[in-house]
Amino acid sequence: MTLTPLRAGDQIALIAPASPFEVENYTRLRDSLKGKGFQLVQGENVFLRRGYLAGTEADRANDLIEAVKNPSIAAIICVRGGYGSGRLLPWLPFPVLQRNRKIFLGYSDITFLHLAFLSQMGWITFHGPNLLDADSSPGKLDGILQALEGQSGFAWSLQDGHIVRAGVATGSLFGGNLTCISHLLGTPYFPDPKGALLLVEDCSEALYRLDRIFNHLKLAGVLDVISGLILGDFKDCAESREILNMVLEHAGPFHFPIIAGLPFGHDGLNEVIPFGAPFYLNTYERTFRVQHSPFSE
Repeated sequence: MTLTPLRAGDQIALIAPASPFEVENYTRLRDSLKGKGFQLVQGENVFLRRGYLAGTEADRANDLIEAVKNPSIAAIICVRGGYGSGRLLPWLPFPVLQRNRKIFLGYSDITFLHLAFLSQMGWITFHGPNLLDADSSPGKLDGILQALEGQSGFAWSLQDGHIVRAGVATGSLFGGNLTCISHLLGTPYFPDPKGALLLVEDCSEALYRLDRIFNHLKLAGVLDVISGLILGDFKDCAESREILNMVLEHAGPFHFPIIAGLPFGHDGLNEVIPFGAPFYLNTYERTFRVQHSPFSE
């Protein structure tokens, strides 16, 4: 099922499903978004703090549930990641929420929700900047909105440096933060990886910890069945060559194509990309692109 593109005047819900945030930065970015012509609906509990969490599970889940169920809301943007989204999964009535499909944007700890929405409801969601990251580079907010308005082709041209292992692959795209992905393995919320393209990124993880996670993916059978691997940004983790060598060691027994250095994650542009949508990867044609737009007019 396709989504309706975001349009000026639409209502956008702002929720905090993970960690709390600085109100000053939030207010500035909320006002910037409002200045683009959108109506903003704040979660009732968005400003709560409970240690390293933005309120209790009940508080945070309620804001997410109400935003999804509200037929007037066209899109949901997460304020920040941090930690806590995974704790919401048992609180979410997925059969009820499934009937209220809408645009959902976030990244980092929000990976837990991306994976759960895909595995439990078959939703297409958008991996991309949280609200507090929306002005980290010039024109970034405009780029986010253009993607959610259906003006992006969701296509990336590959250069020599992007190609780690050549090949062709198609499949539904899923993934997000590598550490979060590993914490859902073995749970009902992990999507079926068979034939899928896996996109991963991470931040501030030592090389041996990344190694441990890739070993976990291999032992759990994920690397056996995926059709391709996309490596995004690995901010403050290790040298790129060290990461690639480690990945190739684990991917050695398999034959899927691998590309790296794509603009997804905690560093760089962190461009918007739809999870759950069918993608085409061809290193010979030097393209990585969505096969069908997630939007309908």
